[in-house]
Amino acid sequence: MKNKILYLLLFLFAFCVMFLIFKSKIVNNTTITFKNKNLTVENSPFYKKYYNSNEITVVNIWATWCKPCLEEIPSLNKLKLEYKDNKINFISFSIDNMNDIEKLKKFIATKKFEWEDITIENLEYKKHFENLFYDKKPSMSFVSVSSFDVPRTLVIRNKKIIKEYNGLIDYNNISEFLKLELKNN
Repeated sequence: MKNKILYLLLFLFAFCVMFLIFKSKIVNNTTITFKNKNLTVENSPFYKKYYNSNEITVVNIWATWCKPCLEEIPSLNKLKLEYKDNKINFISFSIDNMNDIEKLKKFIATKKFEWEDITIENLEYKKHFENLFYDKKPSMSFVSVSSFDVPRTLVIRNKKIIKEYNGLIDYNNISEFLKLELKNN
């Protein structure tokens, strides 16, 4: 019996040490969400305006604490400017922790990016979007813990992700893809 208690204490100690070592990485891109089973992504403003549309939508998934996300803002601004006369929507969605909403609002207010951020207006659908954008199946549990890599950029049309970019975007690559999509439309 004493051995079992000793092993349990050692396990808990090791877990706490590992948590402290990796704390900053884990906390920055982890979301804990309590689910509202009455909400569906189909009821969200995003779904009605962008996801269900025949127009191309470029969705940039980012976070205020993510340095690569902030580094790619000028490239995304340039991309939006290049395609301003085409029917392409440019939007972003932040995976910032719900406790950092005020920080997110302040950052959005700086207008560093030239596209619409849809996070605040779709906040109650956040978990649904994360499942959709990261192709994760909804969990049946009441509490869910998830981790997401950012930046991530998706090109969406007619309820389908037609292209995805993980990490910093390559401006030329995404620009060529959008040209081809417009041509094929």
